[in-house]
Amino acid sequence: RPQIIFGTPDLVIKQMAARAGGRLTFDALKKFVADRAKSPGYESIFDQLKVVSGGDGNCSCELVVSPKMLNDFGTLHGGVTASLVDAVSTYALTTTGSGRPGSSVDLNISYLRPVKVNEVITISARTLSCGRTIAFSCVDITKTNTGQLVAQGRHSKFVGEPKTSGSSTSS
Repeated sequence: RPQIIFGTPDLVIKQMAARAGGRLTFDALKKFVADRAKSPGYESIFDQLKVVSGGDGNCSCELVVSPKMLNDFGTLHGGVTASLVDAVSTYALTTTGSGRPGSSVDLNISYLRPVKVNEVITISARTLSCGRTIAFSCVDITKTNTGQLVAQGRHSKFVGEPKTSGSSTSS
């Protein structure tokens, strides 16, 4: 009988990864992404996000652009694009064995081409480096049918243990 895991994303990932030898397996990654899409938070906009591949610091997803993701010009909103870079790079990071999704330190997006409603996009994230405190990743978003690059992102995350209250640093 499967055990239900409750808690913050950090806690859920730690528990799921612990069961898989320290890093999320492809099946665990798919479950985590599906659960996040059901949450009341911003990731609920990705309810149709499909994990295509994942593991060893990588994650690739596909998504059909829906009307709720459009800006006033009828193309994919830049904020949705940034959220995809944030989310999918975090999913990739969870497969490295760090055991933490981390907290964003820097997020940079280059918007290259518009994407229209009902177009399918592929979001491919790769963890470049994951140290004791900082992780770096890059993300390419392409039109699935043509391979055209529509956006590219870089994401830096703090992955160290947060300081507990009462701890101090000496000079």
